[in-house]
Parts: sequence; C-alpha cells; structure tokens
Amino acid sequence: MGLVRSLVAVALAGVWLLIHVPLALADPLSPGTVVVLSGTTHIWVADDVGVLHWAGDTRALAARTANWDARRVVTLAELLELPRGGPWLSAGLLKSGDPVYLVKWETSEAVPTLAHVQSIRDLELFGIDASNWGTFVYDSALWERRFGLSPERLSRVLLEPALAVPSVVVTPLGTAAPVAVPPQAHSAGAPASFSDRDVSPPSVAATMADAYRLNRTPIVRADGDLPFGAGEGWSEGISLDGRDHRMEVPYSSHVLASWTIGSGGSATYVRVAAVNLDYNKDVASNEALASKVFATYCRGTARCEGASNPVGPTQVAGMAALRYETRSRVEYWTSPSGGGSSDFVQHEWLAAHVFFIRGEWGYEIRVFSEHPSTFAARSTDVLGVLSRVQFRKR
Repeated sequence: MGLVRSLVAVALAGVWLLIHVPLALADPLSPGTVVVLSGTTHIWVADDVGVLHWAGDTRALAARTANWDARRVVTLAELLELPRGGPWLSAGLLKSGDPVYLVKWETSEAVPTLAHVQSIRDLELFGIDASNWGTFVYDSALWERRFGLSPERLSRVLLEPALAVPSVVVTPLGTAAPVAVPPQAHSAGAPASFSDRDVSPPSVAATMADAYRLNRTPIVRADGDLPFGAGEGWSEGISLDGRDHRMEVPYSSHVLASWTIGSGGSATYVRVAAVNLDYNKDVASNEALASKVFATYCRGTARCEGASNPVGPTQVAGMAALRYETRSRVEYWTSPSGGGSSDFVQHEWLAAHVFFIRGEWGYEIRVFSEHPSTFAARSTDVLGVLSRVQFRKR
C-alpha cells in the first residue's frame, strides 16, 4: 500500500505541475508556433530558435512559417516570461508628428492602412526599444522615399490595444466613463487579416485614459508651452535630404519645431526636439541627455568632434543648460536610378547644441549650417532669443 500511495502522489504531483508550471518554463516553442495574447487579436510567431516576434500583418508572414495548428493563447504574464525579439513588419512603423502608426499592409490589400499605436507600453510589448527604434520607426519623408507612397493619402484607424486598459463610452451627461471590454473570440484558422472587425477612431478619443496615449508632447510656438516662434527671415520647416544631416532622434523623442534661416548653401537651420524621460530612465542630467542625443547624432558620420565636452553652462527659458559646439562630416555615395557612375557626396556641418531638462522632457535645441561665415552670428541670435523666453504655466 505504501508503494501505491507513493505512485499516486507522484502522479498527482505531475498533474499539478502540468497545470501550474508557466508556459515559459515548459518545452521551448517549436518554430512557427503562433502565440495569441488572450482577449486580443495580437499574435507572436516563434522563429527557428523559439524566439517570439510580434507580427504586424499577414504580409509580414508571407515568407515565414506560421503553424496555425500549434496555436497557443497566453496571458500577459505568460507572454512576458517568453523570449521575445523585434517585430516582424512588412512596412515598418511611421512617426507622423506625435503619433506612431503601424503601417498595416495585409496580403489582401493593395495599399496599407495606418493604425495608430495608442501607448508606448504597447510598442515596448511589440519589441520596440531604444536599441532598434531607428531600425523600425520612420519619419514621414523617409517612409515615403522608401515605399513610394504618400502617408497623407492612407486611411487611418486605431490599433487595438495590447495591454488591458479601460475603454471609454459617453454617458448621457456627455462625460467619459470606463467600461470593461469583453474578450474577443478568434478563429483557429489562418486569417486573411489579424483583426476580425473594423476599428474606427472613437469620437471621444481625446478623453481616453492616459494609459492609452503617448504622453502629451510640449508645444513650441508663439502661443505654446515654450513661446519661441519664427524670427525675421525664418521659414518653417527644414528641407534636407535625410542622408545629408543626422536628423534622427533617440527612442521616444519628438521634433517639436524647425525653421530655416536664409536659403541655399548659406542657410542656417534651427530644430527643437524633446526626449521623453519617462521612457529613457538613464537620463538624469543634462550631461546624460547630451550623451543620449549624440549617440544618435554621431552614429554613421565620418567625423563627429566636440560631442564629448560642453563649451560651458548657459540658460534657456530660465532653465540651467549645457552648450556644445560640434563639427561633423557626413559622406555617402549616390546611386543614380537611370544608371551611370555613382557620385561621392560630402557635407561638413557646424552645430551648436543646447541641452536642458524640464519635468519629464529633455530638450535639445540645435542650430546648424554648412556656411561658417553666417553660422556664428545666426546661432548667437537664436540662442540669445531662447535665453529670454519663459515656459508658460499650463
């Protein structure tokens, strides 16, 4: 009887382990395993070594193996325990102003749809972080050059949230109230689209919970948070080939404003950008902010001098700041579309960078030009104006 009791105990223990051991501690996922986040249409697919990748659309899986018969539904806690890599996307992510969109291009569609990602936390769950932001996220101009389509002509919807947050309805009094969103049922077969329903922007999008949205971005203009506007002879925007100057920004950053002073080869450019420190926890000082920005700015340049040491402290809008002066060189070869020999292109940039932190935002104000004879006076004028403005209280 003692032996029987022991065997029964072992068997019961085995059953308990099968029920309670997390998926992450079970056997490695076989290649092509489809993992669905419970209550959503979001899926991850295992690669050849069992690492999961979020699949943005069916076109992204066209050349990959997805075993829909090996489909597993997991909770968020179980998903977070599984090995995950970068996402599998067909046309990347598009950053247009503040919003970030999944360029969702199903195999059944002639053109993609822009699906608004409503939370930075969703992006992180999909596998986007500071190390690969520049690989997957395009600005509008770069995306248009890469894919030959104008983002302005694409329809826009809301991407279904991946993380559990309340939805919003309008009560009879017109105020927003959270409601529970029931889990959606999904077919086990391979879909033509990952979404089994249309997602239309709600009329109360502006009242959605903060957990749904990217943090509100500061506004830089005459009537904005930082009342800094165009001066005499300034025109809004910067028209430069993306290869000519390092315009990329670090992970979870926003270009708030940009201007061009003058024209042609003597033009000077002004750009104000801000890094969201909620998602860059390693930035706790102006020095750390500068290091973060220069890691992106200097990457891929033939020369980048002056990024290691500030020329001295300064003030912007009453905030303590650090000023750097850099010289950088960008080089590349062109490949003419009609054939013929390639041309070697070289740009030498002078730049003044001012960094400061206010609240959860780290700011970089950059003044840059290829023309030494006009750069010094113009950069001094720009930074002089900035030293006299003050942030508005909101």
